[in-house]
Amino acid sequence: MTLSIVKRDQWLHFTGVLNRDTLMLYSPFTLLNDASGEIRFNLAELTAIDTAGLAWLLQQLAQAKQRGVVIALCNVPKQLLSLADVTAVRPLLPISD
Repeated sequence: MTLSIVKRDQWLHFTGVLNRDTLMLYSPFTLLNDASGEIRFNLAELTAIDTAGLAWLLQQLAQAKQRGVVIALCNVPKQLLSLADVTAVRPLLPISD
């Protein structure tokens, strides 16, 4: 199980598994520290996500909002959408096509 998050311009590309075990690699999360404007999270290459991963995404959204940064979630996996529906947080996710 691995997680890779690579920043390219205004995009963050997520690859692998976003869960309680892999999040430790990105704690604290510093890739948004110098961000401005809009940042897109490309989630197309996520192979799995759990509720800890969803909570982490929500935390990043909140912290970005405090800094005036807008995040758009792109290529959102069905598993993430299902978790968001079950936990009733889907309206909080800024999903972009």
